[in-house]
Amino acid sequence: MSFPRLLVLFLLAAAVAAPPRRAAAAAACAAERFSGNRAFATCVDLPHLSASLHWTYDTAASSLSVAFLAAPPSGGWVAWGLNPTAESMSGTQALIAVPKGGGAYEVQKYGISGYSLGSPGPLSYPTSDLAAELGGDGRVRIFGTLKLQNGTGEVNQVWQVGPFSGGAIGTHSTTNADNLNSKGKLNLLTGASTAASGGSSVLRKRNVSYSISGLKDLILHLPVRIECLVLVS
Repeated sequence: MSFPRLLVLFLLAAAVAAPPRRAAAAAACAAERFSGNRAFATCVDLPHLSASLHWTYDTAASSLSVAFLAAPPSGGWVAWGLNPTAESMSGTQALIAVPKGGGAYEVQKYGISGYSLGSPGPLSYPTSDLAAELGGDGRVRIFGTLKLQNGTGEVNQVWQVGPFSGGAIGTHSTTNADNLNSKGKLNLLTGASTAASGGSSVLRKRNVSYSISGLKDLILHLPVRIECLVLVS
């Protein structure tokens, strides 16, 4: 049997031996239901802060409808936003859900400059239908629609949680790795998502090309059990 044919068989066997690890993660957010008959086309379980994001993207109108879920510290806040220039907190156009008493939450808008939260105000993205609620699983949910620039396909997203006391938004942890790495890129069209420090979510697509020798090395180091298939010709 020629090496190319044997190579194909090895790769197929590896694919069978290593079923997609993302299936369980995809199922988690897909099972979530929302009040007000809200429904979204796509969802992703984010790799930090037990968070998930649901969205529907109208490409013709560049309109992004989202539901963001995360578990805050007791009585705390959660936030999600887009950064039009970088994968960082500075410059993020954020939606922050803060408690307003009686278990209710409201959404405030912050255009973050530097690393100071500043005061609530309009965002660079027009917003509508903003709402927030506490879900039965203890996570706070932020809903809203953002009008993006025409032709937007991939965005920088940032999400965060932190304490809320005395009517004031407290600073999130600056030592917890989950807090520090809760940012990354999101492809609104394919669902591909990456996060800081190599974390990833439901989908992570990469275009990779290998030479024949490179594929041989890859096969020799595959971290899976390979069942060898033999064809009789």
